This record gives sequence, C-alpha cells and structure tokens, in this order.
Amino acid sequence: MRIIGAVPVWRAANGSSIVAAMSIRSIQTDAFVLRTVDYGDSHLIVTLLGRDVGKFSAIARSARKSRKRFAGGLLPLRVLRASVTFKPQRDLAELNDAVVQRDYPGVDLSYDKIAIASYCTELVRAVLRENDEASEAFDLLDQAYQRLASAEDTLPVLRVILHHFELAALGVAGGAPSLWRCHRCGEESDAMDKVRCGRDGHGVVCANCVRPGERYGVLSSATMEALRFLEVPDGRPPDAIADDGVAGQIRRVLDASLDDVLGTTLKSRALVDAIFEEAR
Repeated sequence: MRIIGAVPVWRAANGSSIVAAMSIRSIQTDAFVLRTVDYGDSHLIVTLLGRDVGKFSAIARSARKSRKRFAGGLLPLRVLRASVTFKPQRDLAELNDAVVQRDYPGVDLSYDKIAIASYCTELVRAVLRENDEASEAFDLLDQAYQRLASAEDTLPVLRVILHHFELAALGVAGGAPSLWRCHRCGEESDAMDKVRCGRDGHGVVCANCVRPGERYGVLSSATMEALRFLEVPDGRPPDAIADDGVAGQIRRVLDASLDDVLGTTLKSRALVDAIFEEAR
C-alpha cells in the first residue's frame, strides 16, 4: 500500500492501482497556492502544494466572495494553513478554509523579484505530478521566496537565486544535468581534455561516450566553476557568473535539461528572460 494524497492505494497483481473505498477524510496542511482558476460565478479551482500531501487540486466554494474563510489568502507567495477534505472517487478535494501563516515581504516591492518568484512557482507546478512526495519541493520554494525577500535587488544576485532554484527543481524531478562526471560512464569531468555537455539535457559526456552525430557544446572552466557553485551556493559567487559568455553557457545547459524534463516553455519564462536581456 502507498498513500496518494490522503487516499490509501493498493497495487493489484497486474500493476494497476486500486483506490481504497474509504470514508471522507479531512486534514490540515501547510500549503502554497500554485495556481487558481475561476469556476462558475464565485468559486475557484485551486492547485495547491501541500507539504504533507503533495500537489493536488481543490475547489474553494464561494472563494471570490467569502472574506471570512479565505481572507484574501488564496494567492501565491504565502504559506497557508489549509483545511482540506478529500472524498473517495472525486478528482477535486474541498478546500474548506485557509489561513495565512506567513508571507514574504520585500518580494512584492520589486518587479524583477515578482517575475522570478512567479517563474519558480510555475516551475514547481510543472515538474511535480499530483501525489508526488513534496516536502523537498515545498522547502525549496519556501527557501527561494525567503532568499528573494531578503536579497539585494541586483541582477547578479537574482541570477544566482534563479539558477540555483532551476538546478534544484530539476533535481527534484530527477532531471538535473550531470556536472561532475560523464552521465554515461562516470568518468570525472575534471579528468577530461574538454568538458563536453550534450544538448540532450543530461549534462557532461566524455569523448569516449559521444555518439556519432551527437550534438554538444564545450564548457569553459569558468562556466564549470559557476555551475558547480550554483548547485550549492555557499560563500561569494565566482566573478565569472556576471560574464555574458559564461551566463549564456549556463542558460543553454539549464535550458537543455528543462526542455528534456518539461517538453515545453513555461509562460512566466518570458518575463524572466526580459529582465536579463534588458540589462545587456
């Protein structure tokens, strides 16, 4: 047996899932709003990331009229304490009420920070499937919002926050590029004559493992130093992160992995790209 959201699931002999017949169950969980969609005259369909139950969708009845039960809380950039009812055989849970536990003052004072926070939110929604284990993704989003709230509002600082989040989100999805060794044979990249990075999004590939006709780019030592820092951004960032050539290589490495995992470009990505393009 495993748990999907709040619903026990057994695996049948043929591999199919069998959702257990069960009584209605109500829970409380810390949650982020990932998306809202108007439904009917006054309701909302809310996609939430619950730290305890993963990503799920719920109907918030009369949410566009009720100030008491939701109190303006069904917005991104807030940690909610959500009361949710799951019902068997229903695709949508019921969001009964939601109380704001904390927010991230400072993010909403900067257009650039808002754009990056929106992109981070959409990226988490895209990489997680419903009912995936989500505590790591929840904490990752929480940390990103906190860093944006307290960060200096400069492009080099915001670039570090953005790219670290992208690498970490790819890691949650199991699609982070291999940076320390060949993703096929495991040869350490520091031992390679050139650090080749495949365009398939899987990361570094050694000379012996490059396949005929396979496309790749050669990463500079400065780019490798910057990418490794972005995996675990501790201390002062390498100066090379501000270099346009290095920034371009980093962007191409991450885009290849994002394309491999997502298969599409997120709507909020255009706003983020515009921030850094305007600075050139």
